[in-house]
Amino acid sequence: MSEVNVEIVRQVYEAAAGRDSASIFALYDSDVELDATRLGVGDLGVYRGHGGLRSLFGGLHEVWGKIDYDYEELIDAGEHVVAVVTRHARGKASGVDVEAPLAVLWTVREGKVVKVVWFSTRDDALEAAGLSE
Repeated sequence: MSEVNVEIVRQVYEAAAGRDSASIFALYDSDVELDATRLGVGDLGVYRGHGGLRSLFGGLHEVWGKIDYDYEELIDAGEHVVAVVTRHARGKASGVDVEAPLAVLWTVREGKVVKVVWFSTRDDALEAAGLSE
């Protein structure tokens, strides 16, 4: 089952890269929880449901005209998947390009993403997944 979870997370990243919102929403549970509080960036908080997903990414795209996520590693952790990611963004007003490493802890149940938590480091995400090195 965990290989299936890794594939679901891979599909989310591929759909996001292709700007395929229908496929993205099909991969997320309607009650998904998105937790950006561990990034320590501005006023990002906890978002719930598809509406929360739209709100979070809509807000990010207001500031960053272009955002792409490249995953370097997808780590199988049972019902969890840890993604080690580089976020590439371009400021909407400034045009400045920014890259930031981050790690994402995905929880997948019954073929749907039910929770996503963003961390500023790989080690923090691995610890949260119970995979401390």
